[in-house]
Amino acid sequence: MLNRPGAPADIEEFERALSECVAIAVRAMPDSPMVSIALRAEHGLRTVACSHARAELIDELQSAIGQGPCIDVLATGEPVTAADLGADSRWRRFAAESGLLSLHSEPLKSEGRLLGVLSLYSGRCGAFMEGTRVAVRVTADHIGLLFRAALDAARMREVAAQLKEALTTRAIIDQALGIVMAQRRCTSHQAFEVLRNVSQDRNVKLHQVAATIVEKVTGEPPQRSRFEDPPPRETGRTG
Repeated sequence: MLNRPGAPADIEEFERALSECVAIAVRAMPDSPMVSIALRAEHGLRTVACSHARAELIDELQSAIGQGPCIDVLATGEPVTAADLGADSRWRRFAAESGLLSLHSEPLKSEGRLLGVLSLYSGRCGAFMEGTRVAVRVTADHIGLLFRAALDAARMREVAAQLKEALTTRAIIDQALGIVMAQRRCTSHQAFEVLRNVSQDRNVKLHQVAATIVEKVTGEPPQRSRFEDPPPRETGRTG
């Protein structure tokens, strides 16, 4: 999977959207190249979108032999171009086994972090004119923005889930506080101190102590509050 330290794992929407990016990129580029998007993986590259099956095989070849334009882009973070692989001495084994004659690989970045590589492959020399290279740079920039949006959305979902859980545990604690206040005829502050002391003495989380008290008194697990997501906003003309 894509390396994304500190980020939520739910980025599947981003990877699905990359297939659309590839389709758009192919239409926008006059040279009709084979296009692939490969993301950084724990060991090498993982192709997540491509215009031709052969493009994915070319990405896999580079991971297998440890050389090629994608490998260089991951090492330097800079774009790589080759107009005539037959005369290029950088990746002799890759050139021989891939059967390509020209290529261009562009780094995919988001907020300075290298995500992977957007590559164009061709079986003819000098396939990629300046207009094509400009188009691939623009596409790479948009993919970086897409990743940022997907990551922000995933973080928002994670925060919402944490908030729901916090509200639920708060409701359970409130139920237990009411029981302790009734039994001990004390204030809510004093009841909370009772729960907190038990939590510390037993090394058990406060909401677990509260749940135990509620279940002992009522004979049933505490009622968990339900927090539904708001309905999607409707857009359209009014009036």
